[in-house]
Amino acid sequence: MMVKESKEWLVKAPWGNIACVSWGDPQKPPMLMVHGYMDSAATFIPIVNLLPDDYFYLAFDLPGHGKSDPFPGGILVSQTHQVEAVRRVVDYFEWDTFLYMTHSVGFIIGVIYNCVWPFKISKMINIDPGPPLSTYCFHENNPMLWYQYQYEHFYETTYSRLEIYRNKTYTYDQAIELLVKSRKLTKEQSAVVLSRTLIPQGDGMYRLSWEPTMKKLPSVYVTEDMLISIVTTNAPPMLNIVASIDDTIKPFKKIGARLIERFKKSIPNFFLYNVIGHHDIHITNPDTFVDKIIDFLNTDFKNNKAKL
Repeated sequence: MMVKESKEWLVKAPWGNIACVSWGDPQKPPMLMVHGYMDSAATFIPIVNLLPDDYFYLAFDLPGHGKSDPFPGGILVSQTHQVEAVRRVVDYFEWDTFLYMTHSVGFIIGVIYNCVWPFKISKMINIDPGPPLSTYCFHENNPMLWYQYQYEHFYETTYSRLEIYRNKTYTYDQAIELLVKSRKLTKEQSAVVLSRTLIPQGDGMYRLSWEPTMKKLPSVYVTEDMLISIVTTNAPPMLNIVASIDDTIKPFKKIGARLIERFKKSIPNFFLYNVIGHHDIHITNPDTFVDKIIDFLNTDFKNNKAKL
């Protein structure tokens, strides 16, 4: 497989730099690629190498991830904060419209962006959006649980230990082994993921760049009906690549599946394709579904509902 040549970019934001990496000709139709929780732009390298040269692929590290500067320290960063990073990148490149590929929680960031700035995203390719969706409405019948988990827990535990999290160091092999165990990746795949995440500390030690103020669960209270409205209003055509092995916490699994079914009923061009594997299928086995993505990219949805 041929490895595509990449280029690095920096987009200025009020809180610091947003680090980007691109592949291809900037004059071609753009595709923005937004990664998930505790990841970086590097997670798209395996799939970019399989995609056609018909597009300008641009991925960026969310604030507090990879090589991007974090938001100001101390606050609990919600997924909605990250929408501003998308806006800054899109405005920097002056895109009127663009394709959007995402993994995991990047789906939530993308649909909120689309709700606020409709019709700029022409198509969405969502790689395993179910797990982050599954945690969105668990609190609907228990707001107290939502508050305690998000805010009370954060300021009583995580906040007081921020410096410990930020200063924890690993050898390169320890960092690789951490991903092998936690994400079921090979050592080679783990090396790709960590290529934008390890910060040298001297004496062969590294720090992970991920900023622990961004919570895995949403820190903005959203009901199921609110979320349905956000996702389905002015929705572009969506291809959803779903991993067959769902590692979501068991009580939450039904929520994600129910939400996806409701999206399907309301969005005219909403497609599901199941792939054998865990959550990181875009890293572990992108070759098993890249043809579906290419078919989706080549399909004209302007006139009516199409079939893939």
